Amino acid sequence: MKEKLKALVVQPVLTGISYFIPVICMGGLLQSFGTILGGTGVAEATGTFAYYLYQGGTLTMSMVVPVLAAYIAYAICDRPGLAPGFLVGLLSVEYKIGFVGGILGGIAVGYFCKIVKEKLPLSKDLASLLPMLILPILGGLFVVLSMCYVLGPVLGGLQTYLSSLFAEMQSGSRIVFGMVLGALMGVDLGGPVTKIGTTVVNGLVADGILGPEGAKVCIGVTATLGIGLSTIISKKKYTAAQRATGKSAIILGCCQIAEGGLPILLADPLRVWPATILGNMVTGAIAMYFNVQSPVMMGGLFAFPVMKNVWPGAILSVAVGTLVTVILLALCRKTVSQKDPIVTQESTPVVQSNMQTSSVVAETIDTSDDLDIHIEFE
Repeated sequence: MKEKLKALVVQPVLTGISYFIPVICMGGLLQSFGTILGGTGVAEATGTFAYYLYQGGTLTMSMVVPVLAAYIAYAICDRPGLAPGFLVGLLSVEYKIGFVGGILGGIAVGYFCKIVKEKLPLSKDLASLLPMLILPILGGLFVVLSMCYVLGPVLGGLQTYLSSLFAEMQSGSRIVFGMVLGALMGVDLGGPVTKIGTTVVNGLVADGILGPEGAKVCIGVTATLGIGLSTIISKKKYTAAQRATGKSAIILGCCQIAEGGLPILLADPLRVWPATILGNMVTGAIAMYFNVQSPVMMGGLFAFPVMKNVWPGAILSVAVGTLVTVILLALCRKTVSQKDPIVTQESTPVVQSNMQTSSVVAETIDTSDDLDIHIEFE
């Protein structure tokens, strides 16, 4: 049962991760360079080189969920799943359901296209149109119906409901508020669960309440920075490819681009969640206790010069939270075995079609220059 689950669900998700890593690295680093050159106000510095770098990175980051969803579908049903998969990702961004919607939608449309390809009776004349025309059209219709009437409203409604509950907590204990905010941001590192907390906190800035925003900036640094440092400190817990990803995560974490830690989180969530959630909770509690305040919503460590109560509040919260993250990752993750399966584009499952006309020969994908991901399974 466990092996079947890996083949049906886990393997396609890991394939999607292997394709979206370069997108995250490029987008995140462009945003980071823009922030470093233009400061916390780079988003308003129109016409400058830093602004163009930052905007280029922002546009690239908007591609992350579509790429993830598309290549999950591709791993299940080959190229006919790409176009519907990209549509799943775009609608996930539109409905603000992020990685959760992209993963669930990508799996759903992938298997829908696979079933149609295997079961749909077609004449010899129409069989040649199946991969290029019929499957993308049927897949697109399935995506629109499932995302617009099921996944989008359900997940979006759940997110709105949780946001209202979180907003009500703001009037209670500041420390508890910071801990809950940290926990939410530690679950998916910039995804829809994170948005539950950050949407409420960003709204408070308009009312002149800057404390939660200061905690958010500190929390946004902690998990990804901790993951990056862990790949250096606990080298035996990570593969060579993951250690390379970790170096980028350090830079991205310092700039409050939490998505930099996603490749490692999504590859082994059960062993990473305790570290990211608890580390962020510690950061949130300390930042709220010292009333760290921020008038800006992004910037990470580069926003510290314009924040209040940076010492000891912001510095201590990030340092302690990051330390907790690194320690828990060292305790929770297992030492990487040389026999671990390798998930790369080269191992992407290519589905053979049983059309009446001919069988499609699985194509070989040259990944000599691509990034490999080594994933450990129990």
